[in-house]
Amino acid sequence: MKFNFRTTCQLGALLAYSGIGQAQVTLEKINTLSTGLGEGSAEIISYDPGSQQLFVINSGFASFSIFDFTDPTQASTGTGIDLSSFGAGPNSIASHNGVVAVAVEANTVTDAGTVEFFDTSGNHLRSLTVGALPDMLTFTPDGNQLLVANEGEPDGGINPLGSVSLIDLSSGVAAATVNTLDFTAFNVGQPRHGELPSAVIIAPGQAVAEDLEPEYIAISEDGSQAFVTLQENNAVAVLDLTTPAISSILALGFKDHSLVGNELDPSDRDGPGGTGAININNWPVKGIYMPDAIAAVNVGGSDYYLTANEGDARDEDDRIGNLLLDPTAFPNAATLQLDEQLGRLDAQTNLGGSPSGFTELFVYGGRSFSIWDGSTGAQVFDSGSEIAFKIAELTPELFNANNSSPSDFDERSDNKGAEPEGITTAQVGQKHIAFIGLERVGGVMVYDISEPALAEFESYHPASDGDVAPEGLLFIAGANNGSGTDLLLVSYEDTGTIGVFRVLDVIFKNNFE
Repeated sequence: MKFNFRTTCQLGALLAYSGIGQAQVTLEKINTLSTGLGEGSAEIISYDPGSQQLFVINSGFASFSIFDFTDPTQASTGTGIDLSSFGAGPNSIASHNGVVAVAVEANTVTDAGTVEFFDTSGNHLRSLTVGALPDMLTFTPDGNQLLVANEGEPDGGINPLGSVSLIDLSSGVAAATVNTLDFTAFNVGQPRHGELPSAVIIAPGQAVAEDLEPEYIAISEDGSQAFVTLQENNAVAVLDLTTPAISSILALGFKDHSLVGNELDPSDRDGPGGTGAININNWPVKGIYMPDAIAAVNVGGSDYYLTANEGDARDEDDRIGNLLLDPTAFPNAATLQLDEQLGRLDAQTNLGGSPSGFTELFVYGGRSFSIWDGSTGAQVFDSGSEIAFKIAELTPELFNANNSSPSDFDERSDNKGAEPEGITTAQVGQKHIAFIGLERVGGVMVYDISEPALAEFESYHPASDGDVAPEGLLFIAGANNGSGTDLLLVSYEDTGTIGVFRVLDVIFKNNFE
C-alpha cells in the first residue's frame, strides 16, 4: 500500500461531511504546570485525591515535586523534595490514601534499590529495600499492596536478577514487609524452564533470571492479577497476587510488516536528494513489540491488558544496510539495502541469523498499541499502521519527527517511528477509552476500546506549547478533582512540563445542518 496524503485528506473530508453525527472523545488543554527544571524532570506523575496534591518525579535532579492541584486550571509552583541522600535518583512515583511511594535506584545501579515512603507534605516515613534498579511502582486498587518492577539492568559485567517486589501495606507503612519474586525457577535446569516460551528473547550467554527485565506493571481491576512488561525480552509476566507467585511468562510474538494493515516507513532518507518523506508501505521485516507501559482494563466482565509497543535495543542492533542477507530469503537484497529502502532501519542482530546471512529481519517496536486477553494472553487487537497514517493525515509536518519538531521531520522513520511509550485507560461516559502517548512526535492518541477486538480511533491531540516527549499519562475522574470534569495529565520529560487536558465527549455533526 502506498500512502497518498491528498487522497486520505479527501476521504477524511467526505467522512466529516457525511451527515452523520458522532460522539468523539477529544482533549482540550486547560493548563500547563512546570517543574522549572527542564529536561530530565516531570517524568512520572501521581495524584492524591484526599489532599488534592500532585506528585512529579524529576529523575535527572534526584527529587520529586509537589503541586497544589486544588484548582487544575491555575498554574502553581511545585515544591521540591530532595532525594539525593537515598540513592542515585528516582524512577517512579505512586500515591494512595495519603501515602507517597518513590522508587529510587542505588548509587551502584546493580545494587538493591529502595522504595522511600513519604506523606503528602513530603515528610519521609520509611525506607524499604527492594530489587536492583526499581523502575516503576504501583498500588493495588485497595492500597494494601505496592508492586515494584525491579529492572535489574546489567552494568560493568554484573547482571543482577530482574524481579518484582510486593510490599504488604495492609497494616500500614510502619509495619510494611517486602516479598521479592524473581525468575530463577525459569533458568535452564530449574523446574519451570519448560514453561518458558521459545519466543521469549533471552540474550546469548545470559541466565533467564538475569536477563528478564521487568519494566512496567498493570494490576487487574479486582486486584487479583498483575501484568508486567519484560520489555527487552518481548514478553509479559503474569502474577497471581493472592498466592503470591509468578503464574506465567507470555511471549508477545512478532508483527509481520509485510501484511496489509501493518505498513511502516523505514527510512529517513527516502525523499528527493536523500531528504525525508512520507512513504508508508509493506516491507519484509518483523516488528518486536517490546512494550514499555502497560495498562489493565475490565470490559464486559473480562480482563484485558494494553501495551504501548515502543521497542528497545540492548547494544545488539545494526542497520539492515550493514547486514549480510541470505540470498534465497532476500533475492533483492541489494535493492532492499539502499538507504531509501531498508538500509537505514535498525534490526536486532541476535535474531534471524544463519551462516548464509539473515533469513529474517526483526526490527524494534510495533509502532502501535495492542490489546491482549487477560486470561489467555492472545492478542485481540493491534492498531497496525494506523498511528503512522493518522499522523501523516493530521499533522504531516510532524510525521515520525523527533522532539515534536517539524525541523526533525521523518528523523525517526529508521528507528521505531512515533514511538508509543505511555498508555492508560479510563471510563469516559459510556465508553472505555485508551490514551496513548507518542514519545517522539509528542502527541496523544485517543481510542475507543469498548469493544476490545474492534477498537476505534477517536481523536489525536498533537504536542503544543513547546511540550516535548510525553512519558507519563494519568487520568483523574471529575469526581476526584476540583474542576469537576474528567482530566488527563501528560508529563513531558524533555521540557519538565505537565499538560492538563479536559477530556470531552463531544458530538460532531454535519456542517451543512
